[in-house]
Amino acid sequence: MRGFSFFSVVFAVIGVLLFWSSYIFSGMFESLMASGFVFLIMGSLFCYVAVYRSEKGKAKFLSVVALFFLSFIVVWSDPFQVIRLLTWMKN
Repeated sequence: MRGFSFFSVVFAVIGVLLFWSSYIFSGMFESLMASGFVFLIMGSLFCYVAVYRSEKGKAKFLSVVALFFLSFIVVWSDPFQVIRLLTWMKN
């Protein structure tokens, strides 16, 4: 695993952990969920750079899969959390 693939996986793991902890610590829900999504998006950007540079391995796709999977789970299970997060970001 080379540079961008490694950072893609690291940011994906951090994003998933922050996203998961937002449901445990409900007092800091907005900031943890927003931070989790930011880390997942950063991991996805590193994934695209790794694909562009033709780095070997398939682990780099973990961040993109995690981003779309977690987004689908949130929208499917509790769609008002997305509205809550967007309202928090607006203010």
